Amino acid sequence: MNAPRTRAEREVLSRSAIEQIEHERVQVAAHYEHDPAIFSMVLDSRLAYATGVFHDACEDLETAQQRKFARIKEKLAIAPGERVLDVGCGWGSNLLYLAQHTAGTFYGITLSEKQREVALARAREWNIASRVRIDVQHVEKLDLEPESLDAVLFSGSIVHMHNREAIHKQMSGLLRPGGRMLISDCYYPEQYRGDRESTATQYIFVEALGYCRLLGLGEELTLIERAGMDVLHVEDLTAHYALTLERWIDNVRSNRQRIDDLAPGFSRVLQSYMTIARLSFARRTALEYMILATKGHPKIDVGHWSIP
Repeated sequence: MNAPRTRAEREVLSRSAIEQIEHERVQVAAHYEHDPAIFSMVLDSRLAYATGVFHDACEDLETAQQRKFARIKEKLAIAPGERVLDVGCGWGSNLLYLAQHTAGTFYGITLSEKQREVALARAREWNIASRVRIDVQHVEKLDLEPESLDAVLFSGSIVHMHNREAIHKQMSGLLRPGGRMLISDCYYPEQYRGDRESTATQYIFVEALGYCRLLGLGEELTLIERAGMDVLHVEDLTAHYALTLERWIDNVRSNRQRIDDLAPGFSRVLQSYMTIARLSFARRTALEYMILATKGHPKIDVGHWSIP
């Protein structure tokens, strides 16, 4: 593992593993504990807080996010009765889509009680609550039986987790043979680009989002392989995230007064960090990848995908 690249990473060295878990639990949750109505003004109708997938730069956010949900469904290939864990499930965007479009059972964890409330209310509204469970829980505190899961999803969430090596080992142990793990998140390029010590970087990683740690793609893949999983597919979605952020920023601008009525000053936080992030992805000083891995012999063949 490379040496710490940001102040946020260096500060972890002064904490014990337990202290870091608590730091993530408190600091990361703070961003998502704002009134859910704010995020409904900024995100798509399912409240996906991760990149969409655009076929055309003029497409709207809703279309791009629906395509992303369908892409995740195709890649995870959830069979009837299979058990799926969504780590950092947010307001349930992916988890509830998968519950509606497959016959699996779903367990989501989030650090935010407000996210849990919204997701469970939607599960009841959409008549899928019998196959959905959501807890407020840090991933490293999970107590599940070994080899009790068929699929694991991290969408826009693993970046908030420092102890990646342990988490990949944990997920490998929880997956049954043939189980799949999908990650959609942001990374640093191996080549040093931009200023990773800048005030802007510090603003996103600490002040806006509580804690972020960007690895290089090669580092993440190595940790996945060391944990006993095989990498099946990697997809670059960097340009798509820049477009997603453009749509979010436009929505913040359009709803600035309404957002600030609910949380004074929060529109500035959102617009500032999203603008910095959009420039980073547009300049490729940060990258976005979707990674699919399997434990043991894969149950899916990427060559047979009908990816929309």
